Amino acid sequence: MSQLIDESPKDDRHTHARDKVRRHGVVWLAYAFTARNLLRLLPPALLVFLLIGLLAVPALFVLVDGSAAVVNGDFELVGTPEPTLLKWAAAVLSISVAGQAVALPATVVLAAGLLVGKRVAVSGAMRAAARRWPAMAVLVLVGVVAFAAVLATGLGILMLLEAQFMAYAVMAVLALFAMPCLLAVAPVVLEGRSAKGALARAYRLTAGASGATAFTLAFGVVLFPMLAAQAVNRGVSGLPIVPAVAGYVLALIAVPFQAAVIARLFLHRLVIKGTIAEFKEIVDGLPESPPRAARLVPVLAALLLPGLLYGGAVLINPLGWPKVSETVVTATWPRDPDAEVLEEDGRPKPELGASELQSLHLGQGGRMVMLMDDFYPAKLLTCMDSTCAQTRLTWAEPVGVVPGYTAAGARLADGRLVVSTWAQEGADEDGEVLDHEKWRAWLGLLICDATACVPAPGGKPITEVTSSTQDRTVALAARPGGGLLVAQLSQLPLGGSNIAKEGLSITTCDDPACTRPRTKEVAKIPVHRYRDDDRGLIADVGPDDRPVVVRFDRETGSVFVISCDDPACGRARVEQPVQGSTYYSDGQAGAAMLIRADGRPLIAYLDVNDGAIKLLDCHTRECSESGTTTLSEPGRNTAPAMVLDRDGRALVAYQNLDREQLVIATCAGTRCTRTPVTTIPRRGGHGPAMALDGRGRPVLAWTDFGDGNDWDLVVTTPLTLR
Repeated sequence: MSQLIDESPKDDRHTHARDKVRRHGVVWLAYAFTARNLLRLLPPALLVFLLIGLLAVPALFVLVDGSAAVVNGDFELVGTPEPTLLKWAAAVLSISVAGQAVALPATVVLAAGLLVGKRVAVSGAMRAAARRWPAMAVLVLVGVVAFAAVLATGLGILMLLEAQFMAYAVMAVLALFAMPCLLAVAPVVLEGRSAKGALARAYRLTAGASGATAFTLAFGVVLFPMLAAQAVNRGVSGLPIVPAVAGYVLALIAVPFQAAVIARLFLHRLVIKGTIAEFKEIVDGLPESPPRAARLVPVLAALLLPGLLYGGAVLINPLGWPKVSETVVTATWPRDPDAEVLEEDGRPKPELGASELQSLHLGQGGRMVMLMDDFYPAKLLTCMDSTCAQTRLTWAEPVGVVPGYTAAGARLADGRLVVSTWAQEGADEDGEVLDHEKWRAWLGLLICDATACVPAPGGKPITEVTSSTQDRTVALAARPGGGLLVAQLSQLPLGGSNIAKEGLSITTCDDPACTRPRTKEVAKIPVHRYRDDDRGLIADVGPDDRPVVVRFDRETGSVFVISCDDPACGRARVEQPVQGSTYYSDGQAGAAMLIRADGRPLIAYLDVNDGAIKLLDCHTRECSESGTTTLSEPGRNTAPAMVLDRDGRALVAYQNLDREQLVIATCAGTRCTRTPVTTIPRRGGHGPAMALDGRGRPVLAWTDFGDGNDWDLVVTTPLTLR
C-alpha cells in the first residue's frame, strides 16, 4: 500500500503529461509552447553556433581581404569566391551540420522535459546529445542522400519529359515521404536507439496518420521557418548590416521551434499508438540534473554578440575594405515601351534598351547624366540625387534623326552637354529611306542641361551625307577655350589595293554651338569597321588646345594615334603603337583615352589576343614611343573606361566576366593596383562608363545582361578605394 501511495504523484504527473501531449494541433501548440519557454530552449543552439560563428567570421574576414567590399553599408563578397573561400565555406558548412546534430537533439531533450513537466539542465541535455552524436551523424547522412535523391528525380523528369509541374509534384511527394527522417531525431536522443532503429520507430509511429504527420513536419520544421526567414529578409532588405544580423538571430531562434515540433509530435504519436510503460520509460530516462534558471541578459548577449561584432567590423572597417554605394536603377522599371503614354511631340514615353549606355558625365548641379542611344533617338538619363535612386529619362534628339547613327557627347565647362545629332530628309518617320537619290543627312549639335536638349543656337550643319549606306562615327571633345572638336570617321571606296580604309576628318569650332565650323581631312586609316563602333573612336584636346584622336580596330586590336601639330590640325601625325593581329575575341573590345597635363596620351584598351586590359603609356605626344602595363588577367573582360582623379592618377574601370567583378585599377604612372568594387550578378555587359562626381569620386554606370528582358542598369560609386 505504501509503495502505491509513493508512486501515485509520479503516475499523476505522467497522466497529466500524456493528456497534454495527446491534444491535436501539434504545430500551433508547439510554437506557442516555444514562445513561452524560448529562453530555456535557446542555450544549446547559442552554445554551439556562437562558438562556430566566433571562429568562422574572423577567418572569413582575413581570407576575403582582397575580394570584399562594404556595399550600401553591408559586407559583400565581390565576384566569384576564391578556392580558399570555397574551402572555408565547405568547412563552415560541415562544422555547422555537425553542430546542428548536437544542438537540435539537445533542444529536443529540453523541450521533451518541459512538455512532461520535468526540468532538464542544459548541460545534461548537451551530454545526452553528444553521446548520441554517431547515430545523429548517420541520420544526417541519410537526410543528405534523401534530399539528393529527391532533387535528382525532379531534375531527371524535367530533363527527360520537360514536364515542370510533374517534376515539382513528384519532388513534393517524395519529400513528404522522407519527412519522418526528421522525427527520427527524437527516438535517437530520447530512447537511445540506433539510426536504423530510430528510422523504423519514426515510420511505425506515423502509420495510420502518415499524411498528417508528414505535413506537420514539413510545415512546422521546414516551411514555416523558411517563410519567416524570407519575410524578415524582405522586411529589412535595403538596410545596412540588419539583414545579416537578423538572418543569424532567426537561424538560432528557429532551432527551438523545430525541436519543439519534433518533440511534441513524437510524444503525441507515442501516446496515441504506444503504451503507458514506453511513455514512462522515456520520461524517467530524461537526464536527472538540477536546471539553472535561464537569465535574460546572458541569453540576449550571446544571441546578439556575433551580430554586434559583425556590425562593428563593417562600421569600423579595420581591414580597409572599399566602401561602395550602389543602385540598380532599372530594378522596378518596365522593359517594354508604353505606347499609350505620349509626350508633347507625339512620341511614346522614352524607355531604356539593354544596349543604350554610351557615356556618363557630371552635369549641372552635381547631377550625373548618362547619354543613352542605340538605334532610336538618343535619350538623357539624369540622376536626381547622389545615389541615383531617383532618375529622370527624357528624349535628347528630336523626331527625324537618322537611325543607327550613334550620338556622341562631351561635357562643357559649365556642366552642360553637347550631343551630336543627325537630321535627315527622304525617309519616313520610322527611318525607312523613301528615295535613295534624294536622301540626305546632316550632322548637327544639341546643347543639353540635366533635363532637356535644344538645337545649338546659331549652329550650322557640320557634315552632309548623301548615301544612306555610308556609315559614320562621331566623337566630340571640349576645347580648353570653350570651343569644340568634332572627329568623324567615314568609309572610303576600295582602291586598287583592295584594302579597306577610313577617312578621318576633324572639325574645330570656337564655340560649343559650332557657328563657324572648320573641317579638315587629316588621315586615312586601314581599319576594318563595325557599324556600331562607338567605342572605337575617341577624341580629346590637350591643355595646349592640340587635338589627339585614337582609333581602335575592334577586329584586329590595332591602336592608331592621330595627333595634330597645332589647334587647327594643319599637320597630323599617325602612329600605330599597337599592331594588333588577325584574331578577334568576342565583341567586347574597346578603348579609352585621356590626355595628361603634359599633353601625353594615356590609352586603356582590351587586347583581343588574350582578353587582358592593358594600359598604353605614351612617352611622346604623338605616341611614337610608349610602354605597356597589363592591368587585368587574361580572359573575358569588357571594354574599359578611364578618368583622371584629382590626384592625377588614372582610374581604369572594366568588368571582369570570369570573376564576375567590376574592377577599378588605380595607376600612378605604371604602378597600378586593382580593387574589385562590386559583384556582377548575371553575365555583365559591354563595358562601363565612368566620370568623377562633384566630390571627385568615380561613378560607374554599367549594364548587366541575363536572358531576354532580364537586364539592369546599375550605378556604382566607390566612396573609398584601397
